Amino acid sequence: MEIPQKYIEAYRKKYGEDADIEELRKVYERSLITTGEDVGVIAAQSIGEASTQLTLRTKHAAGLTAINTTSGLPRLVEVFDAKKEISTPTMEIYLKPEQGHSKQKAYDFANSIIEVKAKELFSSYALSLSKKSIEFYCNRDAIKAYGLTLRDIQAKFEKLVKSMSVEGDTLIIKDKSADSVKKLIKLRNKLNDETISGVSGIHRAIINSTQDGEFWIKTVGSNLQHVLSLEEVDQSRTSSNDVMEVAKVIGIEAARNLIIEEVAKALQTGGLTVDYRHILLIADAMCVDGEVRGIGRYGLSGETESVFARASFEIPLKHLMEASMFHETDAFKYVANNVMSNQVIPIGTGSVKLVVKENGKEAKTDDTGKDKGQ
Repeated sequence: MEIPQKYIEAYRKKYGEDADIEELRKVYERSLITTGEDVGVIAAQSIGEASTQLTLRTKHAAGLTAINTTSGLPRLVEVFDAKKEISTPTMEIYLKPEQGHSKQKAYDFANSIIEVKAKELFSSYALSLSKKSIEFYCNRDAIKAYGLTLRDIQAKFEKLVKSMSVEGDTLIIKDKSADSVKKLIKLRNKLNDETISGVSGIHRAIINSTQDGEFWIKTVGSNLQHVLSLEEVDQSRTSSNDVMEVAKVIGIEAARNLIIEEVAKALQTGGLTVDYRHILLIADAMCVDGEVRGIGRYGLSGETESVFARASFEIPLKHLMEASMFHETDAFKYVANNVMSNQVIPIGTGSVKLVVKENGKEAKTDDTGKDKGQ
């Protein structure tokens, strides 16, 4: 079987001019499918059958007992639904050689990116409506443990309040416009949630090392855009497990690759093996329009042009009523709508249309089905 020249050129470019073309031929022949093969149905069945064997529970990530990560079926649901907020966002941060091969520098960097909110630095507070003030009692031990000073808190608060003073370990905030306790509580909550140091969204950071002695960081929480802007970070290897965030920050191709990796990892964690081509097909379908779309009612299944295909997925009455109201038509190009209407599905032999010609002319039949030429 002849291999297209473009594949040969790409193969030699990757593996060298002396690369074994016979190995490429074996891979190429395994990748071929029969014309009319129902690849979508096979991919759905292959992944669907495997996913039923996965546990519904959230597991601990192996080797990282200090961090809970979603895996198994819940993780597949997150990826395929293209959820904007996932349950356990994490990052794997790799550092440049100077920092990555020094445990102390890696440790210092990990501490510097952990988000520290103001409420973690206060032991208590007091509200006074008569004075229109909030008094925050600072915890000096906590402030010292995070490598901060009282001045760091003041610098952050100066952007949010007009009147502020310090008496010993007490930070006093005054708001002359506060005419109720409710307004003071609202201001207190706003100040408590202010990030004093670190990267917003990163709650914990754990140091890990490779066999080569390189140190990298696993985080609880994710803020890919901010982390990639840090000078110490190796941008080419740092990643997040949040598909939507990756699509926004790095691009659709990176999001597609992450979908493939996360689905494969979720299946492998459960001891299951699925042909990569099935995963590739679903990832391509989710990203084909340049943005990540889920497979549910608000994604691929709900946006298909076929009325019956949408109705076969879920809430059929709603789709059928809307189609009748807006005079929609169905071209019956898909498997689902042809099955519903008891027609031949357009795959395999059903995808071929054959016109018989006799003596170079198309045979004409009358209403009885008999050839008029006979």
